[in-house]
Amino acid sequence: MKSRGRHILELSEEESRQFLATFDTVILDCDGVLWSVYDNIEGADSALQLFQGNGKTVKFITNNSVRPFASYRQQMQALGFELQEADIIHPAASIVRHLRALEFEGLIYCLGTENFKATLRHAGFQLIDGPAQPLPESFHQIIATVDDRAPVRAVVVDVDFNANYPKLMRAEMYLKRHPECLLIVGAPDKTIHVRKGCDMIGPGAFVEILEKAVGRRAAVLGKPGYHLRAIALAQYELEQPSRALFIGDMLEQDMVFASLCGFQKLLVLSGGTSKEQMLRAEHALEEVDYYADSLKDFVQLYAKVNGRK
Repeated sequence: MKSRGRHILELSEEESRQFLATFDTVILDCDGVLWSVYDNIEGADSALQLFQGNGKTVKFITNNSVRPFASYRQQMQALGFELQEADIIHPAASIVRHLRALEFEGLIYCLGTENFKATLRHAGFQLIDGPAQPLPESFHQIIATVDDRAPVRAVVVDVDFNANYPKLMRAEMYLKRHPECLLIVGAPDKTIHVRKGCDMIGPGAFVEILEKAVGRRAAVLGKPGYHLRAIALAQYELEQPSRALFIGDMLEQDMVFASLCGFQKLLVLSGGTSKEQMLRAEHALEEVDYYADSLKDFVQLYAKVNGRK
């Protein structure tokens, strides 16, 4: 029988104490765990304070490079947490680290937001993008734009709110024309959860189109990409991954990534996954160890082990 995980508030007092003693590091996703697009999630601030107050190291891994670090820091401050750049991993930063490890030199064609592209440019990489404006509905003009013979050596794909057909065709041309051209992906999400009842198409759908078109797989530097595993373990100095608890709200991105890393896994139901979806998970890597309605449940859990009502 598959293990469907236990709700942390169903643990006895002794089981709760044992559970809290099994991890030294808490790694959290952000969207759907700490906040939605619009508001902070109730109890997230208290849970972060309890983790730190009880000696846990707190870190973050998100697939959202849309917002700049200053925005993350400001929202974390609203939760009472002083965030440093080394405390958070996001796709733009992990791609920079990956490219530097490869000693990459050359031109990059990038589908992404302005904040995402700014991170790569600030790291010293040369980027081109577009076309941003609609093109005439003419094969001659479309081909002249997308097959421009630029010496691109890497195609990088992330969330691009202005993604269009010519951009995908242009990426395809670079990848086909230069077999050594890298295909690198930040966030591979097929859907982006915005709020209850509102999910949007994610960049993963466009990545699948490119992979099928060029006949090869992308290197994924967002969750649950295997290339991100080494970066996370090294950056957060996790010599014993099993002593880390990963808290996320998505099965495919968060629970699979935590499984690949060897982390303990806890799903919160405050974001993109319902309890019914959790119970229907078919892939072993998606199965959870524990779950909670939200981070607020940790307030009650710590109260239980400390003998408070």
